[in-house]
Order: sequence, then C-alpha cells, then structure tokens
Amino acid sequence: MNDAGTPACSRRRFLLGSAATAAGALLAACGSAEEAAKVAAAEIPVGGGVVIGKYVITQPAEGEFHAFSAVCPHMGSTISEFADGQMICPQHGSHFDMATGEVISGPSRDPAAPAPLAAEGTDLVVG
Repeated sequence: MNDAGTPACSRRRFLLGSAATAAGALLAACGSAEEAAKVAAAEIPVGGGVVIGKYVITQPAEGEFHAFSAVCPHMGSTISEFADGQMICPQHGSHFDMATGEVISGPSRDPAAPAPLAAEGTDLVVG
C-alpha cells in the first residue's frame, strides 16, 4: 500500500502485466492473420463465387468482387451455392444477393455479413 491507501504496483508486477498484455495483443494479431484467406481472382467465376475458409467471395460482374461471411445468418449453416446472381444456403434455402448480401428470399431475415476484401496483385485477400 502507498501513502494514499491504495495498493502499490511493484515494478515486477507492472512488467509482468505489460508482458502479458503485449503477448495477448501479439496473439490477437497472429489470430487475425491466420483467419485471413487468399485466392486468385481468376478462380472466381463471373456471376458466381467460391467458399474459401469461413468466407464467400463473389464476382457478380466482370472485375467486381465482394466478400461475405459464409455463415448463413438464419441457422449458421454454410452459404455454398451460387446461381443467377445469388448466394444460396442449401440447408433451408435462403438466397442472398451476391453484390450486396441482402436477402432475396428467406427464411433468413438478415443479410449475409460483409467481410473485408483487399487485392494483392492478382490475388484477393479476405478476412
């Protein structure tokens, strides 16, 4: 305790706490990198999409790419089919617009969650 009656923080405790915080931040950063997925843009068909890891990347029109979570917001199944500009969850038949993620037909009431997408040369990185 210090003179004000509050618990004192020793130099050792401060350093150990700082090291734990830094290690946690480092692990969080590493976890984020591991969650990212990369795919060649040429592998994504125009008017279709691909599932890569826990993401869906679509190409509704030539050179226009979008990324979403592959987890269907209805019951958590995987959105894994593509037809007529739509992403489809085969478990219960929810259809989502492959450019916006908006619900076209249910039972899902919520849109597909967007995911961050970036270009690296001819590759796309999502996550």
